[in-house]
Amino acid sequence: MTTSMVRLDKYLVEKGFFESRNRALDAIKRGKVFVDGVVAKASLKCDESSNIDIDEEKFYVSRAAKKLELFLEEYAMDLRAKRAVDIGSSTGGFVQILLENEVAEVSCVDVGSNQLHHSLRNNEKVAIFEETDVRDFKPSKPFEIVTCDVSFISILQIIDAIDSLAMCDMILLFKPQFEVGRAVKRDSRGVVVDQSVIEEAKERFEEKTKALGWELCYSTLSKLAGKSGNIEYIYHFRK
Repeated sequence: MTTSMVRLDKYLVEKGFFESRNRALDAIKRGKVFVDGVVAKASLKCDESSNIDIDEEKFYVSRAAKKLELFLEEYAMDLRAKRAVDIGSSTGGFVQILLENEVAEVSCVDVGSNQLHHSLRNNEKVAIFEETDVRDFKPSKPFEIVTCDVSFISILQIIDAIDSLAMCDMILLFKPQFEVGRAVKRDSRGVVVDQSVIEEAKERFEEKTKALGWELCYSTLSKLAGKSGNIEYIYHFRK
């Protein structure tokens, strides 16, 4: 009995090597997948007779995890034993890194549902608040660490909520593509191409943080761009 040949990226998902074709494609593009001892392309056809090897690497629940990890490698912060809240948790990229940095607990707030990765969902340190607008989230006391990674909304629309949740440190991902308005010129992928407009958006954001009395401790360009290639910035503020 013969088996049908299947594209490598699809085959990797079918056989449980990766959770999605996007993850499989990402690993293939980075040369992490070998078929019969040779670095493979996604279009390669394979079947049960194919010898597949995956170059072992750390598993990230999302790209956001890598963004925060790279930030903390560049700018060390002691998060151990602190109470944290993550705004816009989605699959839990920031949550993963917070846990790896030994926070005492982390509350995950997101307007969506059933997105948090199962490896995090079952962690006893994690409290899940799904289908929850952060502006309606009212915990009994503020948090020592606030992280935020939101999309399709300006961070300025929720900045007062962030302020009310924060006791001390805030690590915020600033995404110009959601801050500059729809009329701004973008390329075919939706990437904002006018740097001056990006700088104006950053200035508006930073002025608002000053008005709230936040101290800007550090800011940097994220070493990992957004999915479409939009540049993003990571800020550390303190109250």
